[in-house]
Amino acid sequence: MPNRTPAQFHPRLAIHGLAVALALGALALVPRARSADAPAQEARWSHIRTALFCTSDDVANLLTRQEDRKAALAYFAPLRLSKVYLENGSGDPASADTLREIAAALRAQGLEVSGAVVPANEGPLCYNNPKDMALLEAKVKVLAQVFDEIIVDDWLFTTCTCARCLEGRGSDSWADYRSRLVAEQSKIHLIDAARKVRPGVRVIIKYPNWYEGHRQNGYDVARQTPQFDGVSVGIETRQPTTQDQHIPTYSGYVYQRWFGGDAGAKWRSAWLDNYGMEGSDNDFVAEVWQAVLGRAPEIIFWCAGVLHPPAASASNFALLARSMPEFDRLAGMIDGPARGIPIHLPLGSVGEYNVFGYLGMIGLPMDPRTGFPGDTKAAIFTRHSLRDPGLADKLLARVRSGREVFLTWPLLQDLRKGEIGRAFNVIGDGGTVTASTFRVHDGLWSTKPVEAARPFTFQRIELSTWPYVRDVGLIREDGDFGVLLKTPYLEGSVDVLNLPENSYELERLPDAVLDSIRLCFFEELGVRLMGPGGVALYPFGARQYVVYNMNERPVKVSLRLPATAPASGWRERMQGLDLAAKRVDEGEGGWARHETEVALALPPFGIALVEAPQPR
Repeated sequence: MPNRTPAQFHPRLAIHGLAVALALGALALVPRARSADAPAQEARWSHIRTALFCTSDDVANLLTRQEDRKAALAYFAPLRLSKVYLENGSGDPASADTLREIAAALRAQGLEVSGAVVPANEGPLCYNNPKDMALLEAKVKVLAQVFDEIIVDDWLFTTCTCARCLEGRGSDSWADYRSRLVAEQSKIHLIDAARKVRPGVRVIIKYPNWYEGHRQNGYDVARQTPQFDGVSVGIETRQPTTQDQHIPTYSGYVYQRWFGGDAGAKWRSAWLDNYGMEGSDNDFVAEVWQAVLGRAPEIIFWCAGVLHPPAASASNFALLARSMPEFDRLAGMIDGPARGIPIHLPLGSVGEYNVFGYLGMIGLPMDPRTGFPGDTKAAIFTRHSLRDPGLADKLLARVRSGREVFLTWPLLQDLRKGEIGRAFNVIGDGGTVTASTFRVHDGLWSTKPVEAARPFTFQRIELSTWPYVRDVGLIREDGDFGVLLKTPYLEGSVDVLNLPENSYELERLPDAVLDSIRLCFFEELGVRLMGPGGVALYPFGARQYVVYNMNERPVKVSLRLPATAPASGWRERMQGLDLAAKRVDEGEGGWARHETEVALALPPFGIALVEAPQPR
């Protein structure tokens, strides 16, 4: 038999059971509609599309009886839903009648309705267990009787280490074996099983947010996206510093552009939740902003039971409801394609945990590329890039062609035997170094000390005095240690970033250190953020810059642009403010920079849309 983990250790499965008790209590608290089923909403949103996931317990306790359904629709009316997903947790054929009746009632209110399946049996399935596969087939066959579309919750993975799975794995790695096994078995027992009942049924896969464990646990984006009819991207960043996954909020934006962008027309939605987010209303709203800024075709809220009283996490619903008009308004104002720094993230790759999210949280807009970015001035490469077997040669070709490569220190260590690994004269490494003083290079011979409010710990990188390559160094009594390294090499240049030992400390680095890192990409982007970390930048087209403060304190930031940028006519469109711009001159001689600066202040979790004037 496969190894099992009790449901109570898996939040999503546990909630399915808890929703029964919670929803029964909620019925007494939700306002009752005055007549037949209440309208789902006054109107659809103009620029975003919203959907609600209902677990099988939500279906039973909030939607089965007409009076309960009225109350639930009235409660969720501020979301102006376009669609509802109904989960079937049973293989009993009789459950199709109940689902059919509820779906008809919801469609009568102008809602689209699709089915949903959680491929689990108290815990992750064993794809070598006939009983588990029979249960999966039975669930989807019921759904296919009722719905033209079925979405698959992210419990499609497996962690089973039973004797049958070990025997099937053979000499393969768990990642190679499970990614192949789940793709093959889900095709037979999920997709094909549903199509035997309804040949034209569309089956949508939802990818989980824990990208670094995808293949290890059976998800393979490159293999599975072609199998399914659509893709939903999980962006559940939740409370980033206390949840067990510790995902930077900006990662939710990158997930969509990474998995969703690679899916092309198959990308259907972003999926988010507020599990365990009591008291973290702004962090929940921040998830939604990532979906809006990522231009998700649809935003799915999981799930009715946890957004509904008396669930403790229903406390997040009030701010969500108040924020909905702002989500729609900003979505309608954004004009032009998203822009960012190319970052090489091959599908199925594993590297520094959520490094792209941390970089985004210091104001570096990310443009994830599953293929090698060979045609841009600058690009970021992390250990994820090692999934590309030709990486070393491609990096060298970039540098030979006059382009820049920006590497993380762990990647440079992996490339030491190649030519790129010889770019720096590292005379000592290993261990860590801790200090609170930085030295920031700001001219040909000029550096300035920058004192931080707290000490930071980095991997120890000791370099020779010449060539001088430390744009940012950490100062200790016995030397300067590399934080940001930069050197010309061949016809291009090589940059290396040493991340703090605590990755979240990246966004807490002094402003001057962060400004120096951002300067590496000014030529590529034509804009750079100045100011503290915890503020993300999202450029769109040639004229728009969304700036989002994800700190719990107000901040003052500015945008720096080339000196040719207009010095007047700038606007902040969310509040309708005129913004002043000024010329800024820094440095001397060949190191002098002449730029245009647009400054603004943002409240905690405040968002702004800065727009340049129309060209004359």
